[in-house]
Amino acid sequence: GRNGLTVSPMTIKTMNKTKALVLVGSIFFSCASAEASIVAKEGVFVLDSTGRYMDLFNANKSRFTLDHPQSSGYEAYGPDGFKAWLEAEGIPFIGLEPIATPPGDRYPTPEEVEARLEQLHANYPNLTQLLDIGRTGDGRHMYVLKISNNPTVDQLKPEMKYISSMHGDEITGRELMLSFAGDLLAGYGTDARITQLIDNTEIFIMASMNPDGSQRRQRANAAFIDLNRDFPDFSSDPNNSPDGRAIETQALMRFQAQRQFALSANFHGGAEVVNYPWDTTATRFPFDSLVRALSTEYASQVGYLRDSTSFRGGITNGYDWYEVDGGMQDWSYHWYNDLQLTIELSGSKWPEYARIAGYYRDNKAALLTYVERVHQGAGFKFANTNNRNGTVRISQNGRDLGTYNFRNSEFYKVLDVGSYAFDVRTSDGQRHNFTAEVRSNSIAPNYRSL
Repeated sequence: GRNGLTVSPMTIKTMNKTKALVLVGSIFFSCASAEASIVAKEGVFVLDSTGRYMDLFNANKSRFTLDHPQSSGYEAYGPDGFKAWLEAEGIPFIGLEPIATPPGDRYPTPEEVEARLEQLHANYPNLTQLLDIGRTGDGRHMYVLKISNNPTVDQLKPEMKYISSMHGDEITGRELMLSFAGDLLAGYGTDARITQLIDNTEIFIMASMNPDGSQRRQRANAAFIDLNRDFPDFSSDPNNSPDGRAIETQALMRFQAQRQFALSANFHGGAEVVNYPWDTTATRFPFDSLVRALSTEYASQVGYLRDSTSFRGGITNGYDWYEVDGGMQDWSYHWYNDLQLTIELSGSKWPEYARIAGYYRDNKAALLTYVERVHQGAGFKFANTNNRNGTVRISQNGRDLGTYNFRNSEFYKVLDVGSYAFDVRTSDGQRHNFTAEVRSNSIAPNYRSL
């Protein structure tokens, strides 16, 4: 198919209504709690060019995952018995085959990916810190490589992160992250642009959030949980709690809570487009012009995205494409002011390894520019204290742009170019007001000392 899916024909059978109802009950029983993680054990491509079955899926969206809609239908994932339920409902589909290993496949194993990250850290000990933020269900490391000119110190610099392959069978981003990290480190001290960026930014790269899924060449983790439907969804869940979620989700949530990320990207595969928030609601994102501009800038530097015949300019609003509840993109901004894009890198989720170098060449410039965009912002830091909390109200020409929580005496926000008024109020009764200028061509921390 257009998205590089591997499918096999499936004979559609019919069951009587009583049997179908019993089957539906058994599927739902396996995901009994409304707060339960979505199980993605059986995958299909639903043949639904008219969208006639969408109401049924939407009525049960807490049980199933839909993904990558196109003109002929969409991917769908569910627990054991999902295919049988589709048959009982008379819904036509074709099964998604496990990704086969082609002759000469050279993709590294998760252990080899770990070794490459460890080697990068060993080669550049003064520029990197290798963080192990948790272990997967199968006991693999969840490595994050921090790149900075003083990596073991939490400096007053804008923080940004790249994360890839939370869906284990969407592998392109993992390989691009390894190459990009290597080029950043090799360029320090020889490439003026890269050197300036590393000197003024704290960059975090998580090449693989779901190594167990990649080892199995499957979407879900080892427990068959779909990680990109497993985060607290602000449209339905008021609690930002990791309890009861997949082990990898919990690790990422706890890691994010310790940092001050202001900009992120999350890499996927199965389509070719830059997806911007919101994913879970039709309401426009509060900084819609900013996320559209960031998306357009990325896509404009990647020829195959810019020239897309499926998405104008190679970008899309997430909800306009299809609804995603429990996604990492919306969660990161709603709870942590971390503006995140989701970048679908390749139509094939698992392209031939020989094509990876081309994908990296096509995306390298955009990856670098996007890191620089974390400096298109402003913030503040309280001197002589590390535990001051409170709120900051941001406005522009008298227009209220929202009130945000800050913690640990520090706040930073990516914004459109322009002049902004900051009204800072601390929990212990202090108030500070200042004006900040946000520029697009400055690679230097833009913090006000309070």
